[in-house]
Amino acid sequence: MLRHRLLDLVSQGVRRPITLVSAPAGFGKTLLLVSWEMLAAGPATVRHIALDLSSEHPAALLDSVLDGLQRSGSSLSDDPVVFTPADQPGQPLAGRHTDVEPGTLVLVVDCGDLTVTPELGDSLHHLIRGSAGRVRIVLLTRSDPPLPLHLYRLAGTLAEIRAADLAFTVEEATALLRNQKLELTHSQVVELQQRTDGWPAGLMFAAMGLAGKKDVEQAIREFRGDAGNVAAYLMSEVLDAQPPALREFLLRTSVVDEVRPALAQALTDRACDLRSLEFISHGNSFIQPVPGTDDSYCYQPLFREFLRTQLYFERPNLVPSLHRAAAVWFSQNGQRLEAVRHAIRGRRWGDAARYLVEDLDVAGLLVGRQRRLLAELFADLPDDLTGAEAAIVRAARALADFDVARCTAELDTARKTLADPASPHTRAAELAIIILGAVSASLGADVEEGLDAALAAESALRAASPNPAVTHPELKLLVAGCKGRVLLQRGDFQAALATFTEGIEVAEATGVLDALADLLGMAALVEAVWGHLRQATETASHASALAESGAQPQEPQSAIVAQAWVRADQGDLVGAQEFVHRAADAAPTHDARVLEAALALVRARLLRAGGDADLAGAELRAARNSYGVHHDGWLSQSLVVDEAKTLVAQNRLREAISVIEHSRGRDQVGSLLVLQRAATEAGERGPGLPPLTTHRAVALETQVEGWLVQAAESIRTGDPGRSGLCVERALRLAAPEHLRRPFSEAPPALQGLLQPTGDLMRRHPWLRAPGLPRGHEQTAAHVSQTRTGLVVTSTLTSKEHEVLQYLAELLTTEEIASTMYVSVNTVRSHVRSILRKLSASRRNEAVRRAWELGLLPSRPES
Repeated sequence: MLRHRLLDLVSQGVRRPITLVSAPAGFGKTLLLVSWEMLAAGPATVRHIALDLSSEHPAALLDSVLDGLQRSGSSLSDDPVVFTPADQPGQPLAGRHTDVEPGTLVLVVDCGDLTVTPELGDSLHHLIRGSAGRVRIVLLTRSDPPLPLHLYRLAGTLAEIRAADLAFTVEEATALLRNQKLELTHSQVVELQQRTDGWPAGLMFAAMGLAGKKDVEQAIREFRGDAGNVAAYLMSEVLDAQPPALREFLLRTSVVDEVRPALAQALTDRACDLRSLEFISHGNSFIQPVPGTDDSYCYQPLFREFLRTQLYFERPNLVPSLHRAAAVWFSQNGQRLEAVRHAIRGRRWGDAARYLVEDLDVAGLLVGRQRRLLAELFADLPDDLTGAEAAIVRAARALADFDVARCTAELDTARKTLADPASPHTRAAELAIIILGAVSASLGADVEEGLDAALAAESALRAASPNPAVTHPELKLLVAGCKGRVLLQRGDFQAALATFTEGIEVAEATGVLDALADLLGMAALVEAVWGHLRQATETASHASALAESGAQPQEPQSAIVAQAWVRADQGDLVGAQEFVHRAADAAPTHDARVLEAALALVRARLLRAGGDADLAGAELRAARNSYGVHHDGWLSQSLVVDEAKTLVAQNRLREAISVIEHSRGRDQVGSLLVLQRAATEAGERGPGLPPLTTHRAVALETQVEGWLVQAAESIRTGDPGRSGLCVERALRLAAPEHLRRPFSEAPPALQGLLQPTGDLMRRHPWLRAPGLPRGHEQTAAHVSQTRTGLVVTSTLTSKEHEVLQYLAELLTTEEIASTMYVSVNTVRSHVRSILRKLSASRRNEAVRRAWELGLLPSRPES
């Protein structure tokens, strides 16, 4: 396969006295020059000398070339002392223009696997200086020759073609593999190119391994440098060709991913400076400088795999001690994650745990870019390992698995260990215990205890010096998450939002995208339950966009629940149901307990809107049992209040009152509103309400419901004027956010004010729902003819819709029962539910309302 990019480099190089083509075995040096010689064009002459073990006195051979030049003057084409392989005569350059002067000799010296000796180097240097520009040397070698290359570079007489130039690009690798009858995807070629670093021999070995394989992905994953043809080639052509000291250096330093002078010295017990590494890299391009660094070098991936396997094969007992030495060096030089990695490989679990805790990286087990890596590294941490740091790491792992009880037990163990005077006492361990304890407490049922722990963690983090939140943002993100979580449950929306916003700023500034998505989702949920529906949608969309862009593997459950809440509050029941289904498939987080309670509220509200009040009540009771109602926080009481609302909707007023009165949050505004509504609908005087002034600390839903309950009470007491004012106040509050749900669940006394053709609806058109729910309740034909409906219309069940159709056909109760194969009492129950949902007092009125709302096909002509 011709690579014109490289042919051009050779053509440009021979314009200078010397072109050095230096690269390890398998980079195609000889093949490149042979191809160039066949295709090159110009007035010069080319000679090719291939040196091997049989070559006698190569230095004398080059000296003879210089003697011939001096005798022949400017004519070189017939010089008998210039040698070519197999004594073939030299050929003029043909096919590729070189711009080399007539009478010039291009001498290609291919050293093969021979090392250029000082004697040969002197001869080359003598030839370059004594040829007066009439000889252009192209030197092919596996390592840099003993020539004054720095002087050549300074004089501009040297052209260099190295391994980086000879390596295959992705496009060239694609063409090579196609020549081998392999059609790989772009991503597969990229992976192979990265695994081989473009090493031509490696790509050819990969092509051989992929030939005939059905599962290409698996074959690429299994392609390694420590087995098969690749390992045999690297052993014979590379490793065994090295001097013993360099061979030992390569094996020992292969245990680390990047080699630095001081680290190499720690691993080899021999002096090593930057010049030594530079020299080694020039002599073996399987070790190369790390881009963007001044003193770091790394091995080619396949070569590193080979070296590590060979080291373990030859010196298995040496491997753990090398990892321990690397761990100590990395720890002393501030690279704790690398120290952790090598301590584990060196079977020093206690050191690994200590490095992690002392550097405050234990939070990385729960959040951040290193979370998955750390989880894998400490997956086999022994359960019986003693020490406070080991217990702290086990506690963090337990939290990652949502095992609060195990976390609490391990933290108790760590505290007891630190309390022992003989135990090493570190501030880092204390801070880790406080923060992990706060996260653990925020997941429990006692919200006040969780808040106390979160505030203590925040204070401890603030007091730490230097500020670890700057270098370890995961700590700040954990504290923000647990504090915001408990504040939301308490109903302190303003403080919760401020806390989540602070965490979002930290996550954005440090690029911790998993935490950013979760915090955005939780902030969106706070906005949603607070009643800021538009802002909630925007914030949740931002969180979801992180997953869509690929920055985050999965859409956060918190953002999905927030959007389900918004859709339900705005009357988009279909959209809300879709988000509920999506939330069920989302990955759990530490906010799972809070999110499940919020999701239960949304599900219950959708069921209630669909007429399934019994199922809605069961949903809420199950959520209460799961979440726990051992405190009077907002979220806990919301489950109680919604259960009572469901009972009110079923006209089970005494039961609703009992549910509220037996709850711990019975004095909350939401609870009092339910009691007042139940009393009003029973025709009784309620407990009275606190002043319902607009207040940012109270959820918008509660404010709107308060005015609607007062409006209903005003109607009961015979004050319709005040009732209208209360409804208008509720509408003005709800309009900016299109908060429709309180009106769909408004007391029956207000339904007359919310008729589709009424004056109120004309003045507030936003009250019309974005669309009636689709699904089993309506046939496709009915959906296509549905007109925009009122949000106050609850969804009919499939059976109720069927009964409604028979009512429109003027069937009697008995006829409907016979047709549906149900009892007369069942039909009557369905009819009562239809009348209630459509705010109708008679059957014909219900049918007329259904036609107006598009729940039935077009009204028949009279």
